[in-house]
Amino acid sequence: MATSIFKEYFKGYEILGEIGRGNARVLKARHLVSGNLVAIKHFAFNTDADTLRRFQRESEIMKSIQHDHIVKIVDVHLDAELPYIVMQLIEGGDVRRLLKERGTLEVDTVIQLAQHMTDALDAIHAKGVVHRDIKPENIMYRRMPNGELHFLLTDFGIAKLREQTNTVTGSSMLTYEYASPEQFSQARTVSTPTDYYSLGVVLYECLTGSVPFAYNDEDLLWHINRVIECPIPEPVLPADRFLPPSLLQLLHGLMAKQAVHRLNDTAHVRQLLQQAAMENAQSRYRKPAAASKTKTKTVTKVFTKPLVPKVVAGKKKEIVFTILGVLLFSAFMMGMWAVFPHKKSNKPGEEKAATVLPVDSVSAAEVAARKTKIPHNKPSLVITPVVNTTPEPDLIPMANATPQTDAGVTLKNGMYYDDFSEDADTIWETGKDENSEFKFANGKYIIRGLTDSLTYHATVKFDLDIQRNFSISASATQWGNEPDEAYGINFCGNTDSDAYFVYYITASGYYAIGSMTNGDWHPIINWTHSSNIHSHNEMNTLSIEKKNNSIFFYINDKVENVLPFTGGYGNCFGLRVDGAQTVAFDQLIVKGSP
Repeated sequence: MATSIFKEYFKGYEILGEIGRGNARVLKARHLVSGNLVAIKHFAFNTDADTLRRFQRESEIMKSIQHDHIVKIVDVHLDAELPYIVMQLIEGGDVRRLLKERGTLEVDTVIQLAQHMTDALDAIHAKGVVHRDIKPENIMYRRMPNGELHFLLTDFGIAKLREQTNTVTGSSMLTYEYASPEQFSQARTVSTPTDYYSLGVVLYECLTGSVPFAYNDEDLLWHINRVIECPIPEPVLPADRFLPPSLLQLLHGLMAKQAVHRLNDTAHVRQLLQQAAMENAQSRYRKPAAASKTKTKTVTKVFTKPLVPKVVAGKKKEIVFTILGVLLFSAFMMGMWAVFPHKKSNKPGEEKAATVLPVDSVSAAEVAARKTKIPHNKPSLVITPVVNTTPEPDLIPMANATPQTDAGVTLKNGMYYDDFSEDADTIWETGKDENSEFKFANGKYIIRGLTDSLTYHATVKFDLDIQRNFSISASATQWGNEPDEAYGINFCGNTDSDAYFVYYITASGYYAIGSMTNGDWHPIINWTHSSNIHSHNEMNTLSIEKKNNSIFFYINDKVENVLPFTGGYGNCFGLRVDGAQTVAFDQLIVKGSP
């Protein structure tokens, strides 16, 4: 259609060119009186009645909502021979264009997009409107003078009012790759959670360059089944990018399969985005894990019981304290290590290498209390990783320990519970030497480190399958005046392989997650501040819960992080304390799947 002919249908506007087309054609135009640039959206001459009704609905919705992150309606002419709407012109383009140009978006840009779209969804949902078609093509952007991108939501063509519960308008116009499970299975009941699911898919695509479930034109039923039943694949970012833990947690929440379990509380979404922005900013100042190496030894001195615990035919036998290095960390963290950048975050002015040591597979009642040397110039918060070297003559290398073949401590009714009130027949070792003390007192299991450069742990093998769902929880209180020393949980470790996963916290308010394999330190989540940690001399409860393909980390019953689970070194779990400090453990709970 020639520009001269356009003048007959869009009176008062000069048509400057075409911007794009989909269900409708969008033109760039200039108002002849004001000179303002606008976008004109129009359909064909023979537009059917249903399309015009959607057009009418879209204009009414957009006119009723004036918001910085929603494209504004300037004028409406639906009774014209060629029906059209005049809208605010957004010069930048849409997010699809950005993805075509860049492949993926920077993490800070994705966080900005999520913040703007959350504001837009909050505005339309407050009006009782569900968009139902959130996708990159319907999110416009323009570049601001400061270089940041300003995102706006548009195209309410298949939106509906929440009270229109009997309508399935738009069910045949879905963009399948962004549609929520309920849009396929319960189209009449879609509500606000639907928009948050679609937003989650958009964010996932912006981070990774692909949607969780790509649609093949030849098999819609297969696609629908995957959307409804299959877990969302864990996002894999370009190697040079850091995925903030809070952003990963947000993705999991937004793309929950069931609408009732989906994250759609704007206050919670904004909180996670704010945390993600802080984590992303901190990641830029993180330094790679230190390559420094220190010695790992095994103490030959036998404490009150034999050095290496063994279990025979389900009986509990001796337990060992092995000088720090229960570095039993592996498959699990190596999987996460491959997915998440191994950067390191420290408190301002401090250079620390977190000794996050994973748990190991020890024999049924096995406990290893390992002390690992740390550089004397160790910063207050983090402990440097350990490496194996040639053992001194009076030391026995842990690697030479007889492989453990027992199943581990039995979980009665799927659970092991210990409040440390009984020490007569315990699986936990006690003893004391010049560097440490392990004892029971007043219903607590106390680990006391006497040397600042060592780390100590008690680790036991449990009869559970880490490929199935499991959880571990420990309550502990730090005694003394060392708020920057770390303590926590060993998990999914293997003493034979000298590999562990460790979930650490400090009384000064930081946590870390990482792995140690054969003395090499692999940080997963570097030292990150948490407002969930109780201060010095107050009890903290650390919990780890594996659900399907994800593992959740809690501090005092609040989710701190969510990571993909790809395996572990073994089924050993336990308690860890670093440096010269005393930590009293009140209880330990280990649960496995039947």
